[in-house]
Amino acid sequence: MPFRWTVLIAVLLLPAAALAQTSPSRVIFRVFLSDGRVLASYGEWARVEDRVIFSIPTRLTSDPVQLHLVNIPSGRVDWPRTELYADSVRAIAYAETRGEADFARFSAEMAEVLNQVSRTAEPRARLATAEQARRSLAEWPASHYGYRIGEVRQALDVLDEVISQIRVSLGQTSFDLSLSAPLSEPPPPPLPPPSDAELVEQLVAASSLAESAVERLTLLESVLRVLDHAVGLLPEAWRDRVRRSAAADLAREQETQRAYGALRTRTLTTAAKLADRGSADDFDRLRRQVNDEHRRLGGEPSGDVAALLATIDLHAGGVQAREARKAWDKRAPIFRSYRRATNGSFDAFREAISSLEQVRRTGGPPLHVLAPVEARLTAAGRKVAGVTPPTELVSGHALILSAWQLAESALRMHRDAVASNNADLVQRASSAAAGALMLYERARADLTAAMAPPPR
Repeated sequence: MPFRWTVLIAVLLLPAAALAQTSPSRVIFRVFLSDGRVLASYGEWARVEDRVIFSIPTRLTSDPVQLHLVNIPSGRVDWPRTELYADSVRAIAYAETRGEADFARFSAEMAEVLNQVSRTAEPRARLATAEQARRSLAEWPASHYGYRIGEVRQALDVLDEVISQIRVSLGQTSFDLSLSAPLSEPPPPPLPPPSDAELVEQLVAASSLAESAVERLTLLESVLRVLDHAVGLLPEAWRDRVRRSAAADLAREQETQRAYGALRTRTLTTAAKLADRGSADDFDRLRRQVNDEHRRLGGEPSGDVAALLATIDLHAGGVQAREARKAWDKRAPIFRSYRRATNGSFDAFREAISSLEQVRRTGGPPLHVLAPVEARLTAAGRKVAGVTPPTELVSGHALILSAWQLAESALRMHRDAVASNNADLVQRASSAAAGALMLYERARADLTAAMAPPPR
């Protein structure tokens, strides 16, 4: 038994002489695309909502390394492969930095636990401690990128034999399957660093995925700069072919951007002119022209087009406000005539509000107070009913008439209720008064809003 513990501890503390202990100077991740292409990422990529942002090195053979920031749609990425590869790179980086120190600390802790097992006299306590040690040993690689998994397997084999012997001594024949769960395999080794030629091709691939015209232009310009600076370092035929293709793509992008520039200048000039003397229909035509030209140029996502349409909307809003003010100025005399025809009647209703409030609360004014109020309200109601409102005020005027009818009914029913001492009529009068007051307030608000001048 003591020999077994010695072997186990020795395996756990076995030095990793083959592992380099220096930090990696250049960590290259990969972004695998769903179409099979692969892009290098200098450092880890970042996934932000529906975008993937990372830096592609233009040349790894230069010092310092030149980088180009890339922003591509996350939907174009093969995420299972990309994330598995990231685990591989992280595992290598971990092994070259913290791995050995972490494993040394863990080994020391395990050695102390196993020494405790060997010193424990009671078999069941010794078995429990050994099984806990095995679980800790088996779980360690999964949370440490599979580091030193070979040594862990050897240690587990020895520990399983020790646990089996303790169980036999206790008369146990069954084995806890949870203790024999398979270890997580370490991720596959990463790819070798990409060559300068591969990086050039990846920059070209990234330019085909970029949704921003500016990013496409800068990527293609980077490709041409790399090719021009690497004369004699890259295969000449390959370099010439890639340069011709990238130059042609760049020329097309530049021509498209010139066309968008002309569209922008033309649209802004036209919108400014229309802001002085155009109509809403003119701005609708201008919007259609911009969208038609955008589709003709390829219809790719363009912030410039969105900004142009927003500028058109801004000018159109000013024109619409101006036209609305002109239309209101033409209607203003009609509104003033309506006010003159109804103001006196509305004064009569406002005078009746206090009495209506008392009726609503089922208290009500005395009959000698109620009679003149009812007479003035009825006379004013006939005058209001004889007014023909302008088109904009028809609905509000209809509400006023309904409020008047309810108010007259409320006062009449209250008078009759007082005369006959009828409690039911008192409640009906209260409901009518409440409805009259509500409709009056709503009608006045609607009429005021309909006659208000538009904002300048």
